[in-house]
Amino acid sequence: MADRKPKNKIVWIIAIAMALMLLLFAVLQFSAKRYVENLLNKKIPDHIHLVYDKIEVNLLTGSLLITDVTLDISNRNAGNEHTEMHLESISMEGFGYYNYILGNTIGADKIKLLNPKVRYYNDNTTNKITSDKPLETGTEKVFVLDHLEIEDGEIVNIQNETNTIKFTVENFNLSLENLQLDKETVTHKIPFSYGDYKLNTGKVYADLGPYEALSLSGTNIDKRVLQLSNLSLKSKYNKRTLSKKLDKEHDYIDLEIPKVRLVNMDFGFRAERFFLNTKSVVFQNPKMQIYRDKLVQDDYEQKKLYSQMLRELPIDLNISEVRIKDGYIAYSELVKTGTVPGEIVFSDLKASMSNVSNIYENEEKTEIMAKAKLMGEAPIELTWNFDSKEGNDPFFVSGVVTNFKSKSINQFLRSNLRAEAEGDVEELYFTLSGDAVSASGDMKMNYEDFRFTVLKKDRMGVNKLLTFVGNIFTNDGSKSDKMGYRYGEIYAERDKTKSFFNYLWLNVMDGMVNTLTGDGEKD
Repeated sequence: MADRKPKNKIVWIIAIAMALMLLLFAVLQFSAKRYVENLLNKKIPDHIHLVYDKIEVNLLTGSLLITDVTLDISNRNAGNEHTEMHLESISMEGFGYYNYILGNTIGADKIKLLNPKVRYYNDNTTNKITSDKPLETGTEKVFVLDHLEIEDGEIVNIQNETNTIKFTVENFNLSLENLQLDKETVTHKIPFSYGDYKLNTGKVYADLGPYEALSLSGTNIDKRVLQLSNLSLKSKYNKRTLSKKLDKEHDYIDLEIPKVRLVNMDFGFRAERFFLNTKSVVFQNPKMQIYRDKLVQDDYEQKKLYSQMLRELPIDLNISEVRIKDGYIAYSELVKTGTVPGEIVFSDLKASMSNVSNIYENEEKTEIMAKAKLMGEAPIELTWNFDSKEGNDPFFVSGVVTNFKSKSINQFLRSNLRAEAEGDVEELYFTLSGDAVSASGDMKMNYEDFRFTVLKKDRMGVNKLLTFVGNIFTNDGSKSDKMGYRYGEIYAERDKTKSFFNYLWLNVMDGMVNTLTGDGEKD
């Protein structure tokens, strides 16, 4: 009996201790929940309105769950609401008490945002927030998060004035590892550092302005490989409606690319400037149709050559290689009312571009090589390089066209040049070097029975006089060297209100005229 009393006493002590511990834990659990509620209800700035259903806190696991969350954010000064967000839940797991209490680190294993729906309203006053209080960027606390997950989100950007959608992303899913925010990173454009990430989305839509819109059926980023599915860049209106809305010339565009793939992609900010680096970009089976209504007022704004465009990009771009696989391009122009638009087609297009960069870490030029079939028949090759570092935009182009049947391009010639052609071009070679002002080069052709027919202004009949006079000066190909070639020179000055390809066309046309009408001898 004597031994039993001490044992009972020990049991009672243990039971009382456990009860006290449970009571203390319950008090701490309740206090923690009240602390979080007080923090959310009283510490959030006035321009942010937060509503939620319930809060669950578990001190043992260091977890937090907030359900049915609605967050409205207004402009601090103007008071107008610009962001609405609703989430099914916000959860946190593995809060680090030890480092928080004894150190300067606020950390957790995982934060998850479930089904966030974001609506952002563009407003001109949103970016004009002013405050007499200086921005506090320094902090001694370090925030560390092992894993951030956003599941099944949606983002919609709405233009406030017109109530039109400018940008949407459906089924937004993001996984981000090893986030850290400290007094150094908080001053950066992206205020935290991070490790590996994964991103995939459903449909993406972007309004690119008054005339075009871009859409994707989905995106996926994993291990720094980005894949875009079913990219579409199209005019918002059909050709006729677009022409009625224009006050100056603007192309109708219909571009579809089933797959775009970027490999070894890296992006971010260096100081205040955004950068994008990638080893390879591949466009699979792009199909583009461009239509220009020449009856609309010309656009006399000066156009930039591609080297200047690259040099003046607002971002740092460095792409080692760009490839186009099995592409198709059709360009058509309407020159006269009541006529069929003339069209030029390039099919089976394969192209590679190297050193597409404005970083200038090396002295390499941008090199382009392209092969296609002109009008679906004649093989055409183009080699082109330019140096975006140089202010005068120097470039070099060489091209080859073989087995070209001139009748295949007559639809374009009738519409655009009021002419038709007869005969075959077996081989055409040209080389061309120039800059932003002018270009020169040489050409050689091997052709048979090549002749022009000049049409009347209404394109309904032949202008016999001009056709006769023109063909007096056009050699049919019979007067050539022993290899069957005739030679010509090229010179053209650039019209700065036109594109680079207009510049290239002027040079090729000058070379053809010189080859056809000159003495045909090699200098």
